[in-house]
Amino acid sequence: MKIAISFLALQLMAGPGFAENLRFTQYGTPIPAHTSFDVRWNAPGNPFPPQTWIYQLLPGELSPRVASNLMVLCSFTDKDRLGKGTLLNFKSSDGQRRLWISEVDGTVHYEVALHYSPTNLSLGIPSAEEAVRLAKNLLPKLGVNLADLDKKENSSEPDFRIGDSQTMFYVNHAFITNLDWRGVGFRRGIDGASFLSGDTGGNGDIRFGSGAQIIRIDLSWIKLERVKVYPTVNPDTIMKSLRDGKAVQGMLRMDIGDIDWRNVKTVTINKASMCYYAGNILIESEH
Repeated sequence: MKIAISFLALQLMAGPGFAENLRFTQYGTPIPAHTSFDVRWNAPGNPFPPQTWIYQLLPGELSPRVASNLMVLCSFTDKDRLGKGTLLNFKSSDGQRRLWISEVDGTVHYEVALHYSPTNLSLGIPSAEEAVRLAKNLLPKLGVNLADLDKKENSSEPDFRIGDSQTMFYVNHAFITNLDWRGVGFRRGIDGASFLSGDTGGNGDIRFGSGAQIIRIDLSWIKLERVKVYPTVNPDTIMKSLRDGKAVQGMLRMDIGDIDWRNVKTVTINKASMCYYAGNILIESEH
């Protein structure tokens, strides 16, 4: 039986003692050591650069220009601010809009309360193409350079992820579908690799509601600093790591079920790509 696995996480940097600092188990299920694995490399050549940098996440103040842009975009003034300190907290007079800006770790959260009903449906939700255009115009105002975004495979275009949400109303024995919003997700790209993080410095999401108005912004975007460079491992070393139990199984399709790795005989690697991991908001990576 052949099973398609969404990803296997392995260390790609050849450095003594480095593996112990990576929390790969956050990705999924650790694969037990299995020296009899028949591991085959079927990916095109060696997709990795010869060297890979370690980056340090740097705390730093959010640009005053970005904070000012957010206040304008979200229609707030200094009169709407609650309290003082490094957390800028704004609330509209009717309580329907909130904006939080952390000047310390570069996080932003803006949200508008939605009150759709059968007699108050959305109108003018942007198409996927229009949402991407709007996001491209907004991101520089939020301090995000489009050149720093993760790219589509074999393309220079940002890899935006489009999503939406719908609500169903049942009225007079018929269903009414309301499109609540359409959103654009994005993440950082470094040295041609995806930056994987859970609100720790390199991801975000912007949602648009009726009339293409911004109804939500989630952004975590801080500075990075190169710390040390390591040689990147080759395919042979990657296959050995898999046999030695230094890999983690990611998510599977729901129709596949669990894998009993004790009974797996052959593993074929059809595609390989490099990613940077920065932990999540609960357990941050040290680098």
